[in-house]
Amino acid sequence: MNKLIATFLTLTMASATPTKRSCQAPSTTKLIIGAPYQILTANFDGKQFSITGNHTEVGTAPSWIRNRNPNTFYAVNENANDLSLFTLDGGLNKFDLVASANGSSGVVFLEFNTNKTRMVGAAYGNGTVDVWDVSAADHSPKLMKTLDIPGVPNPAQGAHHPHQALLDPTGRFFVINNLGGDTILVLDSKDDKFEFTGNATLPTGTGPRHGGFITKGDKHYYTLACELSNKLFLFELKYTPDTIVFNQLQVQSTYGGAPPANASSAAAGELQVAANQRDVYVSNRISGNATDSIAHFVLSKNGTSLDWQETISTGGLRPRMFSLSTDKQQTLAFVANQGGDVGLAAFKRNPDSGKLDPTPVATMPYSTLVAPALAATEYMGPQFVQQI
Repeated sequence: MNKLIATFLTLTMASATPTKRSCQAPSTTKLIIGAPYQILTANFDGKQFSITGNHTEVGTAPSWIRNRNPNTFYAVNENANDLSLFTLDGGLNKFDLVASANGSSGVVFLEFNTNKTRMVGAAYGNGTVDVWDVSAADHSPKLMKTLDIPGVPNPAQGAHHPHQALLDPTGRFFVINNLGGDTILVLDSKDDKFEFTGNATLPTGTGPRHGGFITKGDKHYYTLACELSNKLFLFELKYTPDTIVFNQLQVQSTYGGAPPANASSAAAGELQVAANQRDVYVSNRISGNATDSIAHFVLSKNGTSLDWQETISTGGLRPRMFSLSTDKQQTLAFVANQGGDVGLAAFKRNPDSGKLDPTPVATMPYSTLVAPALAATEYMGPQFVQQI
């Protein structure tokens, strides 16, 4: 009897003892944000944003930032001709300027080659393309060459305006979207020659801005958002020994089935292709609506069209840039608004359907993201946001 009682007490005490559980800190996503006069870092814990670092330099416009690794990145200055190399401390909060070099003025986009020994910059302001050697041990940039854009610009623009340089899926060619010349240029990097070897000409006034590559089986596609016409193009690509040929499959509105209130002012901004090589997202700005938006398209099964799915509000105005999170399924989209009430927002993304939940997970007011010296000026919110 005593033995039974002892056994019962032992079992009772064991069941009352708390079970040890694995205690893990909640996952925190680190973001880097570019805005007029400042580069910021922020934490996102799944529910809210918090600013953790700030590098301020009056007069600068770091509208595009290219990460080499989580601690090292290059930042353009859209207002001048300097390219800066920064590092962040172990906590990814404190900035340190490592090097600065001069190239073309008004660079708005940077892109690495495959092994990150070269970097190409699209200089919207100067109408040129810079090629940088970034192979040094400290990754400091050294200007290799500057290329003039060939051809005659759109008369209404008066100058060439390269807006983006994208590395193609083969790793050999860079595709340059020339907003001022209504052309897509092919830059061949083989043997470090970096020469233009081809182009696709679009209708006058199209204004090619940002694009993205899609690979489906053994086929490659290029989709392009155009700022002046709000047109979304889909091309199938054909490779020759020294260039890329663009075969147009489709052209439609970047707004899909949700047209803007003011088509005359509307201007497409960013384009992102999801890692699944199916979902395509385009930001639409200056639409005349109470807030601007992101439109979602899906590549058809036969690869001949991009089909509009839905459009969501960004909560603010002028979403010049947005990006998808770096987790395997890309379950979040981070949006930077240059104006309106919301300066920064995070939206859930369904990895199966690609749909963005219209209700943001978190937002940060526009007013908290503007440099104090620009507080009285409109549309000085963030121009760039990306997970690091």
